[in-house]
Parts: sequence; C-alpha cells; structure tokens
Amino acid sequence: MTVTEAFGASAPFVERMEVARSRIEERFLEGGAALLSILDVLNKLVAALDQVTGSFDEETANATLAELESTVARLSQLSAIEIARQTRFGEIAGTEKNLRPHVDDMQETLRYLRTFAVTAKITGAGIPDFAGFAEEILQRIQDGTRQVNDFASKLHHLGSDLGPIRVKGQKIIESYDQTIPQIVAGLSSGGVEIGNQRRVLMQRADSVRAIARGIQNKLASTLSAMQIGDITRQRIEHCQSSLQILDAYLVSGDVAGLDEAQREGLSRIIRELVSLQLSQSIDDFDRDTSKIVETVASFRADITEIDALRRAMGLDGGDDGNNAMRQLETGVGAARSAVQDIEAVAREAADLSRTTADTVRDLLQGIGVIQLVRTDIHYMALNTNLRCSKIGEEGRAINVVTAELRNFAAQLDVTADKILAELQTLQEAARKLNDVEDGNAEESLDQRLEKAMDSIRTAGDRMDVEMDALGIQSEAALGDMDRSLARLDFNAELGEILRACADEFLAEPARPVAGLETAIADLGGRIGRLYTMVSERELHARVLGTPAPVEAPVLATVMSDDDIDDALF
Repeated sequence: MTVTEAFGASAPFVERMEVARSRIEERFLEGGAALLSILDVLNKLVAALDQVTGSFDEETANATLAELESTVARLSQLSAIEIARQTRFGEIAGTEKNLRPHVDDMQETLRYLRTFAVTAKITGAGIPDFAGFAEEILQRIQDGTRQVNDFASKLHHLGSDLGPIRVKGQKIIESYDQTIPQIVAGLSSGGVEIGNQRRVLMQRADSVRAIARGIQNKLASTLSAMQIGDITRQRIEHCQSSLQILDAYLVSGDVAGLDEAQREGLSRIIRELVSLQLSQSIDDFDRDTSKIVETVASFRADITEIDALRRAMGLDGGDDGNNAMRQLETGVGAARSAVQDIEAVAREAADLSRTTADTVRDLLQGIGVIQLVRTDIHYMALNTNLRCSKIGEEGRAINVVTAELRNFAAQLDVTADKILAELQTLQEAARKLNDVEDGNAEESLDQRLEKAMDSIRTAGDRMDVEMDALGIQSEAALGDMDRSLARLDFNAELGEILRACADEFLAEPARPVAGLETAIADLGGRIGRLYTMVSERELHARVLGTPAPVEAPVLATVMSDDDIDDALF
C-alpha cells in the first residue's frame, strides 16, 4: 500500500516511516553495490598476484637454474681441462727433446753418405754406365737430406712453439684459480637466492590468497546478514499497514457498538503494538547493521595486510638492489665478461693444440719418407756391389766405397727406428691432446650464459610489470575500501526517524478498557495476517494476549546467487 493510500490519524506516522523505509532500501542498495565493488577489487588483486607468481613459472625457473648449474659445473672443469692440456704439452715437449739427438745423428749420417756417394762417383768415373748410377744414389741422398732437414725444422718449430704455450698455460691456470672460483660462487649463490626468493614469493602469495579467501568468507556472511535490510523494510511496511488497518477499522461499521473511550483504548493498544514492533525491528536492525559495518571495516585491515605482504616480497618499487633476480642478472653479466676472456684464452690454447697435432702428423709422414730414402740407398748400394763383382779388379775400389754406403744406410735405418719410436710416443701425446679438445668442444659458456641471462631478464621484466600491476591493484583496493566503508553508513537518519515514531506511539501508554475483546480479536486477526516473521507473531500474541504461534521447523539452506540478489534488493 502506498503513502497516498494512507489516511486517518496515523497518516503522518505512516509517511515518516515511509521515508525511513525508502532510505533503508536506498542505503542497502548502495551497501550491496559497495560489497560487490570490494569483491571485484579483491578478484583483480588475486588475479594480479597470479600473474606475478606465474611470471617466472616453476618449469622456466628450474630450466634456467639447471642451465646455470650446468654452466657452473663447466666453469669448475676449466682448470682441470687446462691442467690436462698442459700435461699433454709437457709430454710432447719431452718427446721433442728426446728426438733432437736422433735427428742430429741422422743428419750426420746423411752427410757421411753424401761424402761416400761423391767418392763413389769420382772413383767410378771411368767405368761405363756407373757415373749415372752413382749420380742417382747421390740424388737420393740429397732427397733424404732435404727430408731430414725439413723434419728437423718442423721439430724445431714444434719445440719453439711449446715454450711460450707452456708459459702461457701456467698463467692461464693461475688466472683460472683466481677468477673462476669467484664466478662459480657468485652464480651458485645467485641461483640459490633466486630459488629461495621464489619459494618466499610463493609462500607469501599463498598467505595473500588465504587472506583473500577470508575476505570472501566475510563477504558471504555479510551478504547473508544484509537480509536485515529486507526484513526491516518488510516490518516497517507491516507497521504502516497495521496503522492503516486501524484507521480503516475505526471509521467502519465494525465499531458501531463501541463508545469513544473504547475506540480510543483500541487505538492506543494497536499503536502500542506497532510501537513495540517498530522498537524490536530497530533493535534488530541496529544489532545486525553494526555487525555488518564491523565486518566490512575489518576488510581494510585484511587489504592492508595484503599490501604489507606485497611489499615484503622484496620486489616493490623497482628497487633492483633488493631483487634477487636482478642481482642474478647482474652477476651473470659480470660472469659473461670474465668468461669471454677465459674462452678467448682457451680458444688460443685449443688452436695451439691443433697446430701441435698437425705438426706431429707432418713429422710422422716425414719419417716415412726418410725410411723410403734409406731403403732406396741400401738397395742401390747393394746393386752397386753386385755390379762391381762382375766388373772384376776395376770395380774393387768402388766396391769398398759402396760397402760403406750400405753400412751407413743401415745406421740410418737404426736412427730412423729410434725416431719412429719417439714419434709414436709423440703421436699418443697428440692423441690425448685432441681428446682434451674434443671433450671441451661443446656450446661456448658465453652462449649458455647469454641464454640464461635472457631468460632471467625476460622473467625479471615480466615480474616487474606484474608487480607494478599488483601495486596498482593494492592501492586501488585500499582506496575503494575507504570509499565503500563511507557508503555503508546504515544508521544515519534511519534509526532516529524510526525511534521517534516508536517513542511518539508510547507517549500515551494503553490502559485496560472493558468490552474490547471482540474488537481486538477481529482487528488483531486482520493485522496478524500481515506478518511473515515468527518474532512479529510472538510479540503480537504477547501484546494482544492471544496464543503464541506454532511454527513448523525451517530447514537450513545454503544461500544461492538468487538469495544474494534478493538480499541486495
């Protein structure tokens, strides 16, 4: 029933209660919107938090840290690799030193051979066809001499190269011993720190989510408690309708048998009933709205705690000094600079290793040629002996010379065997040197660090963006919370209006008047049909002296979305 339908003596009270009822409806609509705003802010805050924790997900973090650990392990092996390389160089240098006297002997032997070959050529100058044969022997000796000299030159070159390599290698090892442990320690501690920070980040994120769940639970209970607005509105309407029913009853033919005193008494009884109904409603309204305001006020402390946890994550405000990820990025950058120098030296050493191995292969090929020369000289001298035997007395002098050629050729063979034995040792040392280089032929440490740094920088940039968004959402949540709390002033002007109406109704308390039993039963029955709450019926029965209502048990239900919508009007 609208205000315009109200009439009679109660109309002013009905109108004043209508003002309060309308304001209650308005305030609770605002309050519901405020709570939904808080819920929306909370959801955005949790979403921003999820973005932060997802910016460096576990799979990426583990892969990056595993790459760092692998790189650290490789760095730790560099000293051992260089020591092994220098050991091989030492073995090659030792073999080179052992080869020198054998090569000197071979050169000396070839000089003797050349002398005897020239002598044989002179001695056999008058013998037909022998001069050409002696010239061929001399040519083979000269070829052998060139091969041995070339062999000696390469051996000398190998020895002269090994000296600086070994000196530089010792400096490399000393440099590694000074530099690598610091890099390894920095990367290892940085990896541990970023792992620790991620664990702390996840723990604090879980704490934020727990607080958020607590706020959501409070919101659910608050939305349930906001049914007091609908209940109060209904009870006001019932009070308004009760007064309107009273006014209509007093001007109807139903009170024809009542005198003025009885009509006044009946009016005071109903007004007292309305006053008590209104007072009870006000008490319930004050109690429940106080709880609502108290609960919602606690949201601010929760949001403040969330903001404190966000700041405690160590990523706030772009202060990279407190950001383990940025510190690790800086550390990896410094490590890259040092590793670039280290790898440049290592590449130089590897190049020298390959050069050494190539020289050893050339020496092995060279000794093979020398052995062939020795064989040619030997058989040519043997053929000369046979020819001289056929010539007779004229060839005896030549035969003596060629016999010496055979003897020195045999000596050349002995020396070549000694050189070959040393070369086999040299070859084995070169093979081991190649093994060192092959075992080190992986992706460069600098490239691996570059990949790790890219992953760390990308994750750090993304985390900075997400942390900024989380900070914005946190500040917005605090601001929205303050504004929402300001909109949850349920009592302003509402309780005062209702309380004034109730007090005026009780200004003249009802007194017993005889002969009202039938009228009270009739009028009370009409009013009683308005009620929708047990408390209303109980109070009605107590004031009018009728039997208390018997209510069927109500099964507890879980609030649905429709219930929440109803609670928010």
